[in-house]
Amino acid sequence: MPRPDKDDVERLSHGQPTRSKIGSRRIGHRLTQKERLLFEAAKRQGFLKIPVTGIRPNVCNVYRLWCAAEGRDYILKDGIRFADDRLDEPTLPENEWKPSL
Repeated sequence: MPRPDKDDVERLSHGQPTRSKIGSRRIGHRLTQKERLLFEAAKRQGFLKIPVTGIRPNVCNVYRLWCAAEGRDYILKDGIRFADDRLDEPTLPENEWKPSL
């Protein structure tokens, strides 16, 4: 798959067709207002914080494409905390983990 363009990722997140055909009809990419707020915050902060409830996988899909377009790591941060957890450390998803050489 070719590296996505930032403009194409933005168009995809609004449900519009892209020039480089990076989207898939089987995977959701259109964002709601709440998801758009999370996506915009993730672009500024450099990681996506997932709340406990009320989010579809669409925002994760769009943020993953945005990170690929920017050439940066795809980092998710869970909103679930337990008493013995450290302070919400950002983590890489297992399928995106790449060991350093």
